Amino acid sequence: MRNISGTSGAPPASTSLMRPLLALALSATLGCATAAAPRPTTPPGGAAHRSLQGEEFRVVGASAATRGDAFDATLLFERGVALMREQRCAEAMTELDRLVREFPTASVVPLAQYNRGLCLQRAQRWPDAAAAMTAAATTREAELAHDALFRLAAVGASGANPQWVLEATDALQSRALPLSLGDRVELFARRASARLAAGELDEAEREAQRAVAIAPTEDAVHALDDDTHAAEARVVLGEVTRRRAAAVRYEVESPDAEAAIVRRVNLVTHAHAQFNEAIRAGNPDWAAAAGFRIGELYRDLYDAIVDAPTPPAWDDAQRRVYRARTAERLRPLLQGALRSWEMTLTMARRTGITNNEWVRRASESVDRLRAAVESGP
Repeated sequence: MRNISGTSGAPPASTSLMRPLLALALSATLGCATAAAPRPTTPPGGAAHRSLQGEEFRVVGASAATRGDAFDATLLFERGVALMREQRCAEAMTELDRLVREFPTASVVPLAQYNRGLCLQRAQRWPDAAAAMTAAATTREAELAHDALFRLAAVGASGANPQWVLEATDALQSRALPLSLGDRVELFARRASARLAAGELDEAEREAQRAVAIAPTEDAVHALDDDTHAAEARVVLGEVTRRRAAAVRYEVESPDAEAAIVRRVNLVTHAHAQFNEAIRAGNPDWAAAAGFRIGELYRDLYDAIVDAPTPPAWDDAQRRVYRARTAERLRPLLQGALRSWEMTLTMARRTGITNNEWVRRASESVDRLRAAVESGP
C-alpha cells in the first residue's frame, strides 16, 4: 500500500512520503546496465571531462572542477538508494540524475525514475515529481508501473492538479494487473477528491459512492490494510452535500424563504450524518477534516440566516432588530459549531495529529467563535 494522503482543499498529508523501495528487492537481479552514446560534458569555466566509455562501464578522469569516478548504471542506482535510506535525497538525486542522463536505455532507469519521484515528492516539487513518476510508469514491469501510477495520483492530490489524478487512475483502470480491495478504494477516493477539486459535484459523489460501496461498513473498513481512503471518500460525500447546502440562498420575506430554510436545514442534517460516517471510519486525519466541516456547517447556516438579504424597504433600525433577534434565537447553531471544533482539537491532541490543515483551521476559529458565543449577539 502506498498510504499517501494529500491535501486538496482536502486533507491530510500526515503519512510518510518514503515508500519501501522496490529498488532494494530488485537491484540484486538487475545485472549490468546497457551502454549509452558518449556524452562529454563541459563544466562551467572548465575543460571537458576526460572519459573512457566501455560497453557497460565508464571511467571519468579528474579535472580542475571534478574528481575522478568509475561507474555503471547499477552502481549509480545503488549509491542513490543508499543515500535515500539515509534520508539524503538531495545527494541521492545527484546519483540518480546522472544515471538517467548517462544511461538512458539502462534497464534500471524506470526504478531510478521512481526513486527520483519519491525525492521530488518529498521536496514538494510537484511537476518534476509527476514527470518522474510518469516516466517510471512506462516500464514493462507491471508492479512498478502500478505503483508509479498510484504515486502520480498522490502527487496530483498534493500538488492540487486534479488532471494528474484522473490521468493516473484512468491508466490504472485500463491495465491488466488486478487491483486489491484497498487499491480500488484508493483509486475511486482519489478520483472523487479530484472531481471535487474541479467543482464537479455530481461526478465526485458518484466516484465516492463507488469507493464506499467496496467497504460499506465499519468492519469492512477496518479489514482493509489502510483506512485512509475509505475515510476520504466519506468526507467527499459530506463535502458535496455541504456545498449543495451552501448554494441554497435564503432571503428574508422572499416568497420561497421557508422552502429555502427547510431545504438548507435538510442538507445540513444529511451532511452532518455523512461526516459522522467519515469519523467512524477511524482515520484521525480525515476525522479532523470531518469535525471541522461539521462545525462549519452550523456556523455557515447561522451566517446565512442572520446576514440574509433583507427587503429593500427596511430601514437600518429594522435590519438591526432582525439581526439581533435572529442571532439570539440561532445561538445554539454557534454553540454546536464550537463544540464540534473543540472536540476536533481534543481528538487531535489525543491521537497526536500534527501538520493537519483542519486542526489548524479549527484552532484558528475556535477562539473567535467562543468569544462570539459568550458575548451574545
